[in-house]
Amino acid sequence: MQTMQVVKANAVPKFIQLLSSPHQNVCEQAVWALGNIIGDGPELRDFVIQSGVIPLLLRFINPEIPLTFLRNVTWVIVNLCRNKDPPPHLDSVKLIVPALAGLITHDDVNILVDTVWAISYLTDSGEEQI
Repeated sequence: MQTMQVVKANAVPKFIQLLSSPHQNVCEQAVWALGNIIGDGPELRDFVIQSGVIPLLLRFINPEIPLTFLRNVTWVIVNLCRNKDPPPHLDSVKLIVPALAGLITHDDVNILVDTVWAISYLTDSGEEQI
């Protein structure tokens, strides 16, 4: 209910815009907020995806990103993959899978666990998603 109020207040485009902030802490907080919205169900997930979150989110996966920030990004990717009724659109999956392929080799246990969960959710969505 509260999440929907945030969405209705037009916060998603503002959070998306904050992903381009030159201040990393602002980007990380925007990632966290969007992850919470995405995690509220497939309708909100799809709305945030349609707002352009995936390419902006995936650019944070790089060697310079602090570990805690990368954990947050990986958690949001899990939320992007989570719901299967309906599952994420195939175009979104095609963007996410290469990122998961890179994250699956990470040394951090938290990132590995979330990456495996994301892969599990995607493969549980049916043969079309695989």
